[in-house]
Amino acid sequence: MLLSKTAYYADFAINAIIIGALTLIAACGADWARRLQWFALLVTGMVAWTLLEYLLHRFVLHQLPIFSHMHAAHHDSPRALVGAPTWLSLTFLWLAIFLPAWRSLSFNVASGLIAGVMLGYLWYGILHHAIHQRRPRLLASRLQTSIHRHLRHHYSSAAGNFGVTTPLWDYLFGTSCRE
Repeated sequence: MLLSKTAYYADFAINAIIIGALTLIAACGADWARRLQWFALLVTGMVAWTLLEYLLHRFVLHQLPIFSHMHAAHHDSPRALVGAPTWLSLTFLWLAIFLPAWRSLSFNVASGLIAGVMLGYLWYGILHHAIHQRRPRLLASRLQTSIHRHLRHHYSSAAGNFGVTTPLWDYLFGTSCRE
C-alpha cells in the first residue's frame, strides 16, 4: 500500500518507542533471572521474525491474490514508499504473538518475545529502506551483499531471495537465486 511520508517514517519511530518501553519495563521491573529470560526471548523473537518475514514474503505477498497485487506495486516501483500501515502491522503482531503468549505464559515472556519480533521487523524496515532508497548512505554503502541479493529477488526470472534480513531461510528452503 502506498504510504505518505509521515505514515512511512512513523513506522520506524513508533516501533522503536514501543521496543524501548518494553525494554525499560523489563529492566526496571524484574529480578536478574527474569531479565535474562526476557533477553533470551528477545533474541528468540528476532530469529522468529526472520522466519516470519520469509514466510509472509514468499507465501502471502507473492501468492495470495489480494496481497500479491499490492506487493506488485512495490516490485513495479521499488523506490515508492510502499508498506503496511503501522496500525495494521502492530495489530497483527500483537494479536498473533503478544496476546497468546501473555495469556498462556506470562507478561515477561510475551513482552520479550514481541520486543524481539518488533526489533526484527524494525531492522527489516531499516534494511529494506536502505536497499531501495540508498539512505542512510553510510548504512547503504555497507550493505552491498544484501542489496545485490534483494535486487536479484526483484529482477531475476526465478522466484526467490524472499528473505531480506537473512538469506538463511532461502538456503534452507531452496529458494536462493544467484543469477
